[in-house]
Amino acid sequence: MTSSTTDPEKGMTEEQLERLLATEIENALTFIHSSDLIAAQRDRNYDYYRGVMDDVPAARGRSRVTDRTVATFVNMMLPGLLRVFTAGRDIAEYEPTGAEDEDLARFVTRYVNDVVFRKDNRGELILYQWAFDALVQKVGVVKAWWQEQHDFKDETFADLTEPEYLLLVHDAELRGDEVTAHSTNTKASPPTHSLTIRRTINRSRVRVENVPPEEFVIDRDARTLEDAILVSHRTYRRAGDLLAEGYAQSVIDELPSYTEHRATRVTDYDERWRGPTGNDPVDPMLREIAVHEGIVRCDYDGEGVREWYFVAGGGDGKVKVLKMEPYDHQIVFAEFCPNPLPHIFWGRCPADDLAEIQKVNTVLIRQMLDNLYLSNTPQREVVQDWIIKPDQLLNLAPGAPVLVKQPGAIREINIPFTAASALQAVQYFESVAENRSGVSRQAAGLDPDALQNQSATAASLAYSASVGKLEMVARIWAHGGMRKLFRGILNILVRYQDFERVVRMDGRARAVDPRDWAAFSDMDVTVNTGLGTGARERDMAFLAMVLQQQKEIVEVLGLDNPIVGPRQFVNTLHKAAEAAGITNPQAFFRDPGDWVPQGQIPRGPTPAGNQPQPQMPARPVPIRTPMATPAGPLGQQG
Repeated sequence: MTSSTTDPEKGMTEEQLERLLATEIENALTFIHSSDLIAAQRDRNYDYYRGVMDDVPAARGRSRVTDRTVATFVNMMLPGLLRVFTAGRDIAEYEPTGAEDEDLARFVTRYVNDVVFRKDNRGELILYQWAFDALVQKVGVVKAWWQEQHDFKDETFADLTEPEYLLLVHDAELRGDEVTAHSTNTKASPPTHSLTIRRTINRSRVRVENVPPEEFVIDRDARTLEDAILVSHRTYRRAGDLLAEGYAQSVIDELPSYTEHRATRVTDYDERWRGPTGNDPVDPMLREIAVHEGIVRCDYDGEGVREWYFVAGGGDGKVKVLKMEPYDHQIVFAEFCPNPLPHIFWGRCPADDLAEIQKVNTVLIRQMLDNLYLSNTPQREVVQDWIIKPDQLLNLAPGAPVLVKQPGAIREINIPFTAASALQAVQYFESVAENRSGVSRQAAGLDPDALQNQSATAASLAYSASVGKLEMVARIWAHGGMRKLFRGILNILVRYQDFERVVRMDGRARAVDPRDWAAFSDMDVTVNTGLGTGARERDMAFLAMVLQQQKEIVEVLGLDNPIVGPRQFVNTLHKAAEAAGITNPQAFFRDPGDWVPQGQIPRGPTPAGNQPQPQMPARPVPIRTPMATPAGPLGQQG
């Protein structure tokens, strides 16, 4: 176990720590799964979204149709909610700590939004899954961490002179590359060298990942992530994966296999796959183990102060500690609950409010369809002795005759048509669903007749009311989980990216070294929710008005006025382009502060007066073209 230095007389022993973890995990899981308000409702909401309603069984021979109210309204809310954050170029902006740090804050904003979130991670998909979990399963959770990854590439050089050989070896030593093969041709005059160098390519990145709701663990008494005792991601890992991440084989062998019955979202689609995990594989490296990775708050060093620690443990019931370190942003959790309740972590979600309506509508729609079926194909009253060929009644074809001995042998039983009443009830409950969710069909553009015979003012008021709920949910997300995530990403970059990285931003190569930002890791974050919450036309009209006012100020006060400068003009033009759906407005309007002489690679701004930092030693250009460049094995360090 990796742990901080503690006083053995005052600090906790490893056994005490393992007992603490096991107790908190067991209490948390018991609370989540034994309460009808959390796990049971999450499972029901997810089943209802997929149209699976086992709690409303259909009668034999009757309609089996299920209503999809939960899916309908969740799917209406998702596009508008995501557009609030993805319509613009930057989801979040870092705020400078001083006026001299504005360029640095702007550069960090571009790097985190464009490279870390969108290129290194599938940012839009992460936001979609995050919002989906929150809208359907009460709370959506994401985690961010630093993932060490190194790729290797072998380069072979032949017929090198002595100076060329020494230059390449010196270059390899500077870069930490390994010379894997070397030979000297002494028959040549002068002697020549051949060698193979294994280049190490550092592809370590900040990783962001959605945490499935059933794998998220938080202590039962927590009100927020900040006051929790334990926050953990409970996963199921193969023994070989743990070994590849650097855990000792002896420790892994002590961990018990996970043999409990469990069902994931994937296996829920097919009951045949439910059941035990089959944890008796031929290959012991495929053995499945329950692993907890997260943070715990305890007085581990015996100083009388509870502090945060990063901890990784394996096993259920009895937990074996795999790693224990003082918390330094090894992992960052961020949560989003669309309808938080005071003084409790587990709030409510739209699916909670819509599930009851879907249940009622399912019963009404089935009754309506059954009545319609019976009205269109009514039952018959038959005098059996008056029918010449009874088989004709069982195989009726359209227009086919039925031979009878005398009239009146067959009479239809009229079924009153009551489906209209059921349809009115369904429409009533749809309006209830709109009121509960705060999303109306006219706001989603689904009902072209919804605003007929209404004045422009009435239509505008109806539209504004319909998007009010989404605006509130978006602001809860922005000021809560989204802000935590982007602050956590900055802290992870500053603490763990210890190398310079050249990336493309705004169409140009940029050198990024977060070690220059160490003094500014506590920069605050503002998540952009100003535009995108309403109609795109409204946003563009507002920006056009702002641009016109900026022009008037320049005409009256001149270019050197203290209110509007080139930066403000470009900001307005960028926002207008983003409101129109253009994700790269810099292709049309260049940032006036980013211009550099052609042919240079601009570095990111530095805190010390934006002075350039010493450059890393450049790699010498190889003298010879590699004779062969076979693909080296991929390596990963955890």
